[in-house]
Amino acid sequence: MRGGHEVHGPPALSADGRFAGWLRGGAEATRLVLYDIGTRRELGRARVRAARCRAFTWTHLPGVGLAEADADGAERWDLFLVRAETGEWTALGDGSLVRTRIAGLSERRPDEVVVSADGRDAAHRDYLRVCLRTGATTPVLCDSAHSAVYFDGELRPRLTETVLADGTRELRHLPAPGHRDGAVFLRIPHEEALTTRVLRFGDDPSRLYLVLPDGHDGVRLAEFACRPGEPAGEPSTLHRVEGGDYAEVLYDPDTGVPDLVHVERARSACVPLQERWTPLVERLRARLGTEPTVLERRGAVWLVAAHRPERDAHYLVHDAVRGDTWPLSKARPGQEPAALECRPARVPLRGGGHAVTYVTRGTRQWRSGTPGAAVLLVHGGPWRRSRWRYAERRAWLAGLGYTVIEPNFRGSTGFGAAWINAADRQWGAAMQDDLEDALDWAVAEGLADPVRIALLGGSYGGYAVLQLAATTSRPLRCVVATSPLTDLVRFLEEPPAFWRTAVPMLRRRIGDPTVPDQRAALTAASPVNRADGFRCPALLVHGANDSRVPADMSTRMFMALAQADRDASLAILPDEGHEAVTTGNRAALDELIAWYLGRRLGPAGPAVPWTPPDGTALRLFDSPRAARREAAETLNSGAEHGNSPHRQ
Repeated sequence: MRGGHEVHGPPALSADGRFAGWLRGGAEATRLVLYDIGTRRELGRARVRAARCRAFTWTHLPGVGLAEADADGAERWDLFLVRAETGEWTALGDGSLVRTRIAGLSERRPDEVVVSADGRDAAHRDYLRVCLRTGATTPVLCDSAHSAVYFDGELRPRLTETVLADGTRELRHLPAPGHRDGAVFLRIPHEEALTTRVLRFGDDPSRLYLVLPDGHDGVRLAEFACRPGEPAGEPSTLHRVEGGDYAEVLYDPDTGVPDLVHVERARSACVPLQERWTPLVERLRARLGTEPTVLERRGAVWLVAAHRPERDAHYLVHDAVRGDTWPLSKARPGQEPAALECRPARVPLRGGGHAVTYVTRGTRQWRSGTPGAAVLLVHGGPWRRSRWRYAERRAWLAGLGYTVIEPNFRGSTGFGAAWINAADRQWGAAMQDDLEDALDWAVAEGLADPVRIALLGGSYGGYAVLQLAATTSRPLRCVVATSPLTDLVRFLEEPPAFWRTAVPMLRRRIGDPTVPDQRAALTAASPVNRADGFRCPALLVHGANDSRVPADMSTRMFMALAQADRDASLAILPDEGHEAVTTGNRAALDELIAWYLGRRLGPAGPAVPWTPPDGTALRLFDSPRAARREAAETLNSGAEHGNSPHRQ
């Protein structure tokens, strides 16, 4: 089972470069691992004193870190100050802060951190400066209704961002004393909004670095002059990428100028912007046997990751002066490389163009050249992308013997502004066509057996696979949707409070339910209204504490399928949110999905009802038709049919 193994989070370097620290989870209690860079040895594994701790990072105060925790999956985030050498954990603030996140850290202000927390409600944010030595807080901005606030190296708020009614992102300077609004710095039109990214201010606070669109499929790294009250002028271009995007930008520790980028197309590449780093990157590439990913640097100490599709990340330390490279940790210490291969392909689409698609199969399947049982795996977002690196669900499915097909359908990021904008108002329409085209291509290429196909996706991906199951004419064995969005009108009329600042963008991208013809299109594109169209079994999975997509999106979908006399099952995780995090629940979910796919897609297991293992609160419900089918299959197999308190 995926969930039962020890898992190590990505490491981070302390401000002085002496230590690396990371979270270690798995079947046992989560621990904070402390590693001495100088002696190259692990110093200890300290107890984590926060429930469901999700991330750890160092501040610029030596030996002091910050940990983020989400106690129940509802994303009511808490921040903890961690003194690594003593093991002391202290909640940040006076206990009144809700949904607290890190908003700014700077080596120029090592004693401080800027945090954001809910203001009068979740749609407004308070920004506070917190002293890391004393815990004292100082208000910076109160009840901000902006979608973002950008701070410079002195931790001063410099720019605010608002999404206008037409989807334009407007950046303004902070208002002068006595004024309500600051002067406009830059307006980013809707067509460029999801490709443009504000990166950071330079060491020179009058410099601001952004990623901007460059043609229909490219981006450029740009520098703006940003002086108080003045509009943006023409930016200078530092680097360009054609047919891809930047996965990461790193900055010269001495000057704050970008000096190293990770460029991502079908695969990623580490690209030095300064010639002095070229030999070092080439040495790392040879040492790792794959493209290096530089995570961060402290003086001569470089923290590097090696990614491969067949195994999770390996982390290494490189001494840039001595030229030494040595292993630090593995994301999954007990993991052997899987016998699989992930290949990128360019899938032709019916309207022209192509979708970068990843096909993953076991090495024996690739050698056999025969079609196999296939799973169309649809990523969430939809403004995200699939990558050529280890992906847990992809590797797990391939390990079960399935051919995994992952298209970067229109709307996926990383392929230019035109590809993102091609998805506008195309939920349930052309975005679905791309998924159909990927399946048609996989069948034509002899990769997928046309009568043994299943669909699986989470969040937006859950929406897409349900809508495909409701509308396609192709035979499907089953569909599995986790945390799916099933009612577009409801989502757009009642978005999460913390997404309300982005509502104009969402309505421009997805549709506006206040406009009658768009409301009709959204209604037709909502799976909850298409239950009669399902011709395959459906498994819905949802965390009860999901704050992004309410769990009743799944319960209403389940009830609609049941009322239409369709074969449907609903798994509810009472103690999870948008994603399953705890080890017991993840293991149970793996077992359930493997059982569900195995019974319908093969290889078939015993015809017995699935029962949750110990260590999970998961509850499984069957529609009347699913219950009848389950009872008949169990009876025909001769197996005993017992009643489980976990299944209803």
